[in-house]
Amino acid sequence: MNNCESEEIVEAANIAISNLLPTKSRSLYDINISKFPKLIAFLKRTGDGYQAKKSKILTKSEIDRFLSSADDKEFLMIKVGLILGIAGACRTNELVNLTVDDMEDVGSSLIVKIPNTKTKIPRIFVVTDVGNMLELFRKYLSLRPPYVKHKCLFFVLQSREM
Repeated sequence: MNNCESEEIVEAANIAISNLLPTKSRSLYDINISKFPKLIAFLKRTGDGYQAKKSKILTKSEIDRFLSSADDKEFLMIKVGLILGIAGACRTNELVNLTVDDMEDVGSSLIVKIPNTKTKIPRIFVVTDVGNMLELFRKYLSLRPPYVKHKCLFFVLQSREM
């Protein structure tokens, strides 16, 4: 790549950057911060020692250990949510909105349909029988009380004792 090409790329990038802000509100964002020395000092003071928080990420071995060793009596719903969330790269809202009708157990795998996505494009994914994933899902569905009228996959039963 020669110098002329790199200048063209830089110019194209600058044009793209300048077009990111709407023309109506551009004046609100075009502020030269060097005119505000007290603001610069304040930002430096408050940002001193700041460390960005990183999300904790589970490793494959930690996930496998949780699925195999955590007590089903207490963690079965979380296990099913974890399996579906990872297999389908689901957002939290997509998991909350899943219904029993969105699942189809075809024996060797589970077909999951996500009808309402953030992008408005329905998605389908398959959970295969690796380990005891389908067994956990089937166990979770078998524990569903017959008197529950709604079709939500994940719900919490509350006792009426007070």
